[in-house]
Amino acid sequence: MNGFIFLDKKVNELSSKADGDIKHIFNTSKVGHVGTLDPFATGLLILGVNKATKGITFFDDFNKEYIATIKLGIETDSMDIDGKEISKKEVPNLSKDKIEEVLNSFLGKSKQLPPMTSAIKINGTALYKLAHKGKEIDRPLRDIEIYEIELLDYKNDEITFRTLVSKGTYIRVLGSDIAKKLGTVGHLTFLRRTKVGPFSVTEASKIEDISEISLKSTYEVLSRFSSVISFDDKTIKDIKDGKIKILEGSYPSDKLLVVDSLHNVIAMYIKTSNNKYEFTRGLF
Repeated sequence: MNGFIFLDKKVNELSSKADGDIKHIFNTSKVGHVGTLDPFATGLLILGVNKATKGITFFDDFNKEYIATIKLGIETDSMDIDGKEISKKEVPNLSKDKIEEVLNSFLGKSKQLPPMTSAIKINGTALYKLAHKGKEIDRPLRDIEIYEIELLDYKNDEITFRTLVSKGTYIRVLGSDIAKKLGTVGHLTFLRRTKVGPFSVTEASKIEDISEISLKSTYEVLSRFSSVISFDDKTIKDIKDGKIKILEGSYPSDKLLVVDSLHNVIAMYIKTSNNKYEFTRGLF
């Protein structure tokens, strides 16, 4: 049984626990997820089951959409509701126009400093493990891009906004930076991931509703962001045996999904700089 589960993660549910829950439901030991969500966050968590875990890497470059709420005036060490309060600052009188002006100022490419309470590894150690020991170390800035950002609501010193961002963007850090640019401090009290690439949380189910019928086939999911090509049995065997490393042709997508006559996924090829497609990973 192979395929993908689209889970609508609950508040205070660990992404790693979601892996374990899916393993239990499908009685398997092989489950992995795409893009860890913080415990306080909710929303779309895509999980691969069995052989579909081989396809998880192809989600890495997807943009992600979030809805978030910033509580102004209070700063926490983790920049979210799960952290410890470390400072307070008066909230200035803010108009909708001022907030929108500040939000729009974050559009485009920039660099962001990952929080210490993140899963990024430096010299093999996750930052959050060092943070739990009270340590803070230098970490490299990351290139990010904010494609869309819009104000949804502002009341009681709370800003709710929607944003579409590049991979590697920390919404906690974005929220803190927005608060500072508004002349105060802040932390996230709500975070919901609504989209991962072409996939929406509207396609997802709560953990208590997950069953075998929730499993989306590997072909169904990967074909939604790849061009698909099918070959005869001999060519498929050659691909499986590693004899065909390069494919040529013109396709709409930078990703080329090779399938057999029954739509069983065989391999993924990625477009190279010379407009050829290079074998990246077997999926059989």
